[in-house]
Amino acid sequence: MAFLIVVGILSSVFIFGLKTGVGCGFSSVKWPVVFGLCALYFVIALVAGYFMDAIDVTSFMSSSLATAIHITLALFLVFGGIYTMKKWNAGCDVSKKTFLILVFPCPVCMAALLVSCVALSTVVTIDGVLIGAIVGIVFVISIIVSTLFMKNLNKISSYLGIPISGTPDTLGSVMVFIGLFYLAAAAMIPAYISAGGSQSATPTPFGTVEMGALAAAFLLILFGALIAKAADSSIKKNQSKTKLS
Repeated sequence: MAFLIVVGILSSVFIFGLKTGVGCGFSSVKWPVVFGLCALYFVIALVAGYFMDAIDVTSFMSSSLATAIHITLALFLVFGGIYTMKKWNAGCDVSKKTFLILVFPCPVCMAALLVSCVALSTVVTIDGVLIGAIVGIVFVISIIVSTLFMKNLNKISSYLGIPISGTPDTLGSVMVFIGLFYLAAAAMIPAYISAGGSQSATPTPFGTVEMGALAAAFLLILFGALIAKAADSSIKKNQSKTKLS
């Protein structure tokens, strides 16, 4: 049972790392930048493991500051995604700049790393820094694997016969959908924590089950963005054929 719990927690960490991998994979940044981001998140995970007993993530996530950060980041993602698509269709690639909005450490990812460290500490009896290292390694693997997949999405989709292109235009679409996800999360997380606190004297922490639910919602939104992109590509292809005929 303990093994399954550990696997579940680390799987959630892997899922949250996909956001950064998507941003890196759909942009035109090179691998040194990707590895630099991996190093940044690994350090953050180490810090989270070291200070996990001193930080009250529940209070922070239910605070007005966290909500304000969520909403601000969500708006940046939406408008940044629209700007990326608009510039790409005009023949200009700005993904090397706008992708930072998606991959920069945000409250959701940092809370996920911290909650994962706390959850692991209840199952395994090892030093907090080592727990942070384990969480960080899984997060880094997720970034590298998802970046590699997204950068080769053109070849994969061509092989499968699916009209999805891994271009900055797709990055813009994904940024818009994730921005909408963040707006939903900004409303869901404080409401959940407040409900948990009103039912008992001790505030109920935002656990791995709820984080997994948000991760599933994120994946559904990402899938929707890719499907929308595929439909848009198909429509443009049909329009081009009509013009030629």
